[in-house]
Amino acid sequence: MKLIFLILAFLLIVQSTFSQTDKKVNNPISASKTQIVSIDPVYFVLGTLSDYMGRFYAVKREKQVDRYYPFEKPLVNYLSLYIKTELNITVETIFQKSNHCEMYSEEISKKMNSFYGEKDELLNNKFETNEQIYSFLAGVYYRYGEKLDSSIYKIQLTNSTKHQNCNEFLKQVGCKNILYEYLQNIPAQFIYYFEPTADLKKYFDAIEPERVILKKSFYDSIVQMTEGGITKTDLEMSLQKLKADGIEKFKKASKK
Repeated sequence: MKLIFLILAFLLIVQSTFSQTDKKVNNPISASKTQIVSIDPVYFVLGTLSDYMGRFYAVKREKQVDRYYPFEKPLVNYLSLYIKTELNITVETIFQKSNHCEMYSEEISKKMNSFYGEKDELLNNKFETNEQIYSFLAGVYYRYGEKLDSSIYKIQLTNSTKHQNCNEFLKQVGCKNILYEYLQNIPAQFIYYFEPTADLKKYFDAIEPERVILKKSFYDSIVQMTEGGITKTDLEMSLQKLKADGIEKFKKASKK
């Protein structure tokens, strides 16, 4: 319970309004990774978008790609060089005094916005191949996913309408066991526990090292935020308990 309270408190803090622009940052991390699958870069980047309260609730429609919380700096670094490497487009990243970040590129923004309808909903009919769906889900998993064990995965989205797209895509590519959980919190949480197909798992495996780095940054932020109120050891024990609970919940639901 203590961990859950801290995480919720942290989420509320990082959702605060951006402060005044501070500086521009060049990203030194190489985006070139050994991949065992063919990832569509446009759909992968699309999957990473926050879509918090809708695509354009906190993102400027014309040129902005997305916004990121302070602990997501590894994500910003990776995406910036990934986009440069795979799409030959240089994005502008602006970090605020609060260490929140905004990413800008008119070209990427137009590409991303083309996937949304008149009501700012993500359009399923823009996805024509399994490769595009796998790439999109890999992007979602990178930013919002977790590997509970060797076969059970979890995606947790906050106030995001694209959770419905994720549900449909998981079914469409053949994921048989999917457990959906809705937490009517503030903010609302949409959680999917599932067993990916062998093909989808390859896409998750390709981005797994980067996802682990991002998740570590999030956990380090929790420890830092509490200023010694919770240690890394305490956090690791609590996280293992949460993982075990999630696995048990999924297995019970799968047997019904």
